[in-house]
This record gives sequence, structure tokens and C-alpha cells, in this order.
Amino acid sequence: MSKNVLFVCTGNICRSPMAEGYFRAMAEEGGGAVEIGSAGIGAYDGQEPSTHSIVAMAAEGIDISRQRSRLLTPEMVERATHIFGMATSHRQAIQALFPESLEKVFVLREFVVDDDFDLDVPDPIGLDFSAYERTRNLIKEAMPSVFEFVMGPRAPGDLYD
Repeated sequence: MSKNVLFVCTGNICRSPMAEGYFRAMAEEGGGAVEIGSAGIGAYDGQEPSTHSIVAMAAEGIDISRQRSRLLTPEMVERATHIFGMATSHRQAIQALFPESLEKVFVLREFVVDDDFDLDVPDPIGLDFSAYERTRNLIKEAMPSVFEFVMGPRAPGDLYD
């Protein structure tokens, strides 16, 4: 079964596009065949990522400027093998709307090993650039463990190792 990874936030213009960009970059480094996308539980189709998100990711060498927002659909949920919400509220909403998705929906940061932290990646919309950098860094911190969970262990020295 091929893997299909979906990152979900609210509007699909800040957090989930960043997560999609990181995962895509990691997969292109040799992660194997995987479909990668993002969507929002309250998104309007066709919006560009926020300017601050684009700039924050460009600083990491990742271009997300061509991504466009999409509203989460039943078809997306059905096709996905792994769905990662940016906050616990996203996981709860997806599981409430799509009860059949229960076993494949996670919170992005639940794979970060730390006993004393918040699982939620805060929404930076409307805040200054430093909030976007913080959001980007929280997503980046989670990516190696998320990638390993989905794709299997990576070799030492791989990108983001």
C-alpha cells in the first residue's frame, strides 16, 4: 500500500503548508514513494500560503509558494494513510467528522519525546514574523520523528538528522 500523508490545520495557509513543505523536502532526500498534501478544516480553496509562512520556509531552503489551500474533504481522509493535525482540536474535529479515520489521525507533535510540553502548534495568523518562525521551528522539531513513523528509520547523516 502506498503511503499518503496529509497535514491539517484550520485555514491551510500557515501551519499545514509548512509541515507539507518539510515532509516533501525530506521525502525528496530519499524517503521513497509517498503522496504528500495538506488541507484545512475551515479552508477556502485556492489561497496562497501566508507571506510570512513562505518567507519562514524559504529561510530553510524550502519553497512552499506554489501550494494552494484546500478544504478537507471525505475523499482526502479516505485516501490518506496518515493524517497529522497541527493541534489536538484538529485531530478531534477530523475524528468527529470522519469517525472511520480514528486510527490514522494524529497530532503532529505527539511524536516529540518531551514530558512537559504542549502538543499544539500555535496558529501564527495575524501575528508578527517571529511567531511564524516559532511555529516553523515547532513543526521542524517534530518532523524527524513523524517522518520515521510514516516512512521507517532514516540512515545517520540524512537531511534533518
